[in-house]
Amino acid sequence: MLITIGSFDGFHKGHAELLDICRKNSHGDDWGVVTFYPHPSEYLHTLKHSLFTLKERELVRKYLGIPNMFVLAFNEYLKNLSPENFWKLLREKFHVDGLVMGSDFHFGCNRSGSAEYLGKLAGLDGINKVFIADLYEKNIYSSSNARKKIASGDITGTNEILGYNWFMISDVIHGSERGRTMNFPTANLNLTGSKIIPAYGVYATALLINREWHCGALSIGNNPTFHDINETRAEVHILDFNGDLYGDELLVVFLDRVREIKTFADKSELMRQIANDIETCRTIYDAALTGKFLRDLREIYSSGGNLLMPEILHFETT
Repeated sequence: MLITIGSFDGFHKGHAELLDICRKNSHGDDWGVVTFYPHPSEYLHTLKHSLFTLKERELVRKYLGIPNMFVLAFNEYLKNLSPENFWKLLREKFHVDGLVMGSDFHFGCNRSGSAEYLGKLAGLDGINKVFIADLYEKNIYSSSNARKKIASGDITGTNEILGYNWFMISDVIHGSERGRTMNFPTANLNLTGSKIIPAYGVYATALLINREWHCGALSIGNNPTFHDINETRAEVHILDFNGDLYGDELLVVFLDRVREIKTFADKSELMRQIANDIETCRTIYDAALTGKFLRDLREIYSSGGNLLMPEILHFETT
């Protein structure tokens, strides 16, 4: 099998070259990605937030047409493997007959092995199908840059780096239900976990419910107008939908940022602004609805948990 290896916190435009090489130099579906969970930097406490959860990465994999994704549990055993033993594990576990790597790829204990060295190890075992590629505009198209864009609320910039819309899969939880008193009922999304949260603001989103897309006006913040909430909350008003979503899992696709969070003089002023936000979100949503990403995602994923978690492969830990 031809494999490409990396942390792959999502797949972005910089990874496109690696995937294209795999497609062009393999037989059908006899190729795949080898990645890690948790992200090695998260395990080493140098990364606080990831772009995507593992389940979300599985959805991206399917969208991009990657036939296989093998997830290695990143633990003390894997962390301390020498480059030589890491290559031995790959070769034996995945029957590797070819490698595709970015030129800045490092592996093994303390990242002591380089892409060139892994190619040398493969060559010693008679594997000569080794491709080392420079990632496209790697100073621009990177997961770290995408995380910075998300943290600043720049959805357009994030989507440009990824090549598709950033999204989250989240459970609906109980909230204060204040939106119902203003005739703008909302679903509250669960923000727990290590996934990055966008900057406070109002966002135009698309939500998949019962295999149909709906426009959403999503607010992330702490409701400063009312001064009674300390934690960060994500509340989405779903247009043209009536129903109880508590406990359901929602796929929420971020289309654009509408505005920053503001403090309003009173409830009436806030309600007028929400009405304006909803119309802005509807315009953005209508323009995005015919796009390939939303069309393809609806075919891949359906609300109700049809998307399965990828298997995490554990190795010796003693």
